[in-house]
Amino acid sequence: MLGQLGEPRLNSAIETDIAGDQSHARALDADSKGALRDIRRRVGAAILFESSGGQIDKIAHLPELRFTIGEPEIDTTSVDNAAVALESKGFFISRVGSDGFKIYHKATIRKAVGDRRASLDEESEIRPVMRDIVKKEFGRGATIPLVPFPEDGAAVQDSPKLTLVLLDPEHEWSGNSIRQQIAEWTRQRGKSPRLYPGALVWCAVDARNASNLEVELRQALDDLGIAAQVRIERPR
Repeated sequence: MLGQLGEPRLNSAIETDIAGDQSHARALDADSKGALRDIRRRVGAAILFESSGGQIDKIAHLPELRFTIGEPEIDTTSVDNAAVALESKGFFISRVGSDGFKIYHKATIRKAVGDRRASLDEESEIRPVMRDIVKKEFGRGATIPLVPFPEDGAAVQDSPKLTLVLLDPEHEWSGNSIRQQIAEWTRQRGKSPRLYPGALVWCAVDARNASNLEVELRQALDDLGIAAQVRIERPR
């Protein structure tokens, strides 16, 4: 069939976006019922045929999709919404102009974003960058000693100087365990009682903001990784 459409390389696009068991259309259609059952897959199939083969401009326009999918119980808005939803989730379907859709054999940038996000490792990529950002921000213009991310109380000096201690971002300020740990490290340096416990100022990430910080960092790393990939694939 793909040979007759004039594009034998569309198999990945069809499996990923339209017809595969884990396709985006199938996921979007999970809750569809009645006349709208499988509407995204039907719209995806219409986009495939309208934008392939012997068509003149090889673009599936909304009026054509409405005519193809339209039934007495399906209004045009449902067809339009299905096409927009499938394009927004799909890796191989793109908007063309104001009302056109086209399926390509090459994945869009959204596929690169998804792959990059899935490949990010929290311990080796996210946490080190997060620690580096926090350390630089607190160290900028600091006028008092800074102790970043001590592994235990022994790593925090016992000094009469006012000292700011930054807890690792993975230690969120929530629950009693973190409070008990700070209290213990304030009283003791290793096995020795501290002489100057009042000189320590502790800083921990607010649990309410921790997830937002990680999400924004993941997005930034996504952008950097994708930009680097584009530069490699499209050298100047």
